[in-house]
Amino acid sequence: MKKYIIPILLLTLGLSSCNKLLEIDQKGVISTDSFYQTDADAESALVAAYENASYGLVRHNDYIYSPYNALLTYPSDDIYAAGAFYGDNDFLAQLTEFRYDINNQAISNQYKGFYKVIYGANLVIDNFEYGASAVKDRCISEARVLRAFSHMMLAILWGTPPIVDHVLTGADRPGNSESQEAVLRWAAAECIDAAKYLDERQSTADKKGTAKITKGAAYAFAGKALMFAKDYSAAKTELKKVISSGKYALVPGNRIGENFHVAGDGNEEKIFELNHVYNSNIGTWSGRIQRSTWMQINLWNWRADRLGGTPTHLFGGGWGMIHPTAAFAEALIANDGYDSYRRKAWLLTYDEVLYDMPYLSDSDNPTREDKEKDPRRGIVEPVGLYGCEGYFHLKMIALASDVIQGSYSDVNFLIMRYAEVLLMYAECCAQTNDNDGLQYLNMVQQRAGSQTISTALTLDAVKKEKQFEMWMEGCRFIDLLRWGEAAAKLAKNGDSIPTFKDKFATENSGKHEGFVDWSNSNVNQGKEHGFKAGKHELYPFPFSETSINENIVQNPGW
Repeated sequence: MKKYIIPILLLTLGLSSCNKLLEIDQKGVISTDSFYQTDADAESALVAAYENASYGLVRHNDYIYSPYNALLTYPSDDIYAAGAFYGDNDFLAQLTEFRYDINNQAISNQYKGFYKVIYGANLVIDNFEYGASAVKDRCISEARVLRAFSHMMLAILWGTPPIVDHVLTGADRPGNSESQEAVLRWAAAECIDAAKYLDERQSTADKKGTAKITKGAAYAFAGKALMFAKDYSAAKTELKKVISSGKYALVPGNRIGENFHVAGDGNEEKIFELNHVYNSNIGTWSGRIQRSTWMQINLWNWRADRLGGTPTHLFGGGWGMIHPTAAFAEALIANDGYDSYRRKAWLLTYDEVLYDMPYLSDSDNPTREDKEKDPRRGIVEPVGLYGCEGYFHLKMIALASDVIQGSYSDVNFLIMRYAEVLLMYAECCAQTNDNDGLQYLNMVQQRAGSQTISTALTLDAVKKEKQFEMWMEGCRFIDLLRWGEAAAKLAKNGDSIPTFKDKFATENSGKHEGFVDWSNSNVNQGKEHGFKAGKHELYPFPFSETSINENIVQNPGW
């Protein structure tokens, strides 16, 4: 056995040397034990939390769409999920027509996205303590509000999601919360408590104060959570704090469309938006696209391959995945008047698209008759525009000036603006017989240039104004759910999908003349569709979640 002693000793010494080599500190890497220490560390951790928030809500370039926008906008009674044809990006049309199941990618992606926001926030909250410094107090509080916002939205959309108030271990499998109301109240309480450590927006001119969590954002989110918990009196208190601060204002009517473009980033109306700053030193595919909605602009812009040309001030190359219903467009015109600031900023008639928009062919100074015959504008393909009734949304269309390098939008990702706060406050006042809300309802109506100015505060007036003002901003569906009106308003979604065509293309008439074709509109015949009471009030917990977490109880109807 002695002949084996020396080799064994050498092997032992070799392993010891290898272990020492493995213990060499990595250069350029800070361990978690030494990172969460200073005020600068807290600021850096908070920046990472905002990055997680951007990723979790905007979703960078993971998808050709924003799941956040999809889940909140598509299930509505005032838009069509459109595209090239029936089945184009069907996971979105499934939302509008209530044909989705537990594997719908938008539902799964946004559920995960909210918890990514929560994870990033918890890294800040878990690793710093209150009382160490004012900077750390503020950083913890901003993270708490980001976390609370995500829980609020999870509760609104899924009912009883797990409350995750710390960084989970790999073995953790949190179960459902006690109730939807409990999650909403928890989120509101978090925002209210955190607000005392937050900065206040300096003034209506403070652009930076809209791209971070401030007192105003915290109170606005708290008010929204309490309103959805149907505690209208408590919601009023928080929302009035935002109003009374004097740090926010509605932009004038002639600038109303600015709210959704680069020119309006950080303007006086913004409560909170995720910041997107153009930096020429960051490569398109190594940072800029990853911080934007990327192909969302293609998704919602008009279907370019069916049109003879795109107005020169708009971004071209769209896929036309969303159009307003005629019922909504005509209701808006009847309420506001054809010439209101809001109507002209929100949507266009086909005649306006043809004759009032600037085109490259306008360099020839065409007459109206010339434009009627122009193949470089209007619909020029016989198949027309699927999911369209002759009205074209303008509100969320990217301007050419919003797109710096042709492939993504540089517009900030808007979460909440002051108009929503005023309308939430007006509703809470209407729900509690408090006439104080009338002045704020009127402010929104007057700014819109609407011919309808309410003389009394009624819930019906607030509901109508909320739909008109917040159209395509993720409010309509969840408002219908909260008001108990979803079953009545959405039961027929998907029954009939129109196509808008032009005789210039279908008949070679030589003159543009649009018309609605209903001949092939019954696309969902024989398929289950439309809102079903007892099922569609909540999204299903994704199969990707329930399949690995036995503690999640699925929502009713799924």
